[in-house]
Amino acid sequence: MAAIASMTVKIMLLHWMVITIANTQSCTGRSAIPGIPGVPGTPGANGNDGSDGAKGDIGPSGQADDLADQGEKGEPGPAGNPGKAGPKGPAGPMGPPGPLGPKGEKGDSGDYKTSDKSAFSASRIMLHPPKMNQPIRFEKVITNEASHYDPRTGKFTCKIAGLYYFTYHATQRSNLCIKIMKGAVRGEPVVTFCDSVYNIYQVTTGGVVLDLIESESVWLEPTDKNGLIVTDGADSIFSGFLLFPNSA
Repeated sequence: MAAIASMTVKIMLLHWMVITIANTQSCTGRSAIPGIPGVPGTPGANGNDGSDGAKGDIGPSGQADDLADQGEKGEPGPAGNPGKAGPKGPAGPMGPPGPLGPKGEKGDSGDYKTSDKSAFSASRIMLHPPKMNQPIRFEKVITNEASHYDPRTGKFTCKIAGLYYFTYHATQRSNLCIKIMKGAVRGEPVVTFCDSVYNIYQVTTGGVVLDLIESESVWLEPTDKNGLIVTDGADSIFSGFLLFPNSA
């Protein structure tokens, strides 16, 4: 609007100057008084756009203003509820051994003389073969702790209930089958060992662990294959001993 008003004023002054010059050239008489300015004309068309101005300088960054608007750091909030337990991880390496514990109290002194003992070993000296289904007598006692083996009958009789181990080594020159018997009077066979030979010397051996109660007996018996012999340098023996007594 200011531009339009300025243009209008310029047009009026130009119009006035033209009239004045014309009157001066055509009139010889006395100068007349200037008339009243005319009505401003209509605004002209807009002029063309001017050329672009020079690029302005870069303004200050707004980040500082943003930081200035931030308030002070608040206090930490309350802890949340615990989350669900995760999967079990792999086992870690074994730790170092712990320190030694305190020394225990001294135990009661033992007395080997009062311990339960039972053991025997005897060899056979009879020259003739044993009778079928009869106890084999081993007459020569090698050891007989607590005297639980009777060389007259060939039987071991339990006086201390517990676990016992029995074994034999028999020299033979023909077929031989030996039963390990357990019980009273006749008893029952527990195991049987057999071996067959012909006109040669050979040793048959066998053993078994038995759980005995007091007064039970153990002995050896041959079957009809009773080729057990006695000769110089070839002994046959029967042995047994207590492993563990039964607890009271």
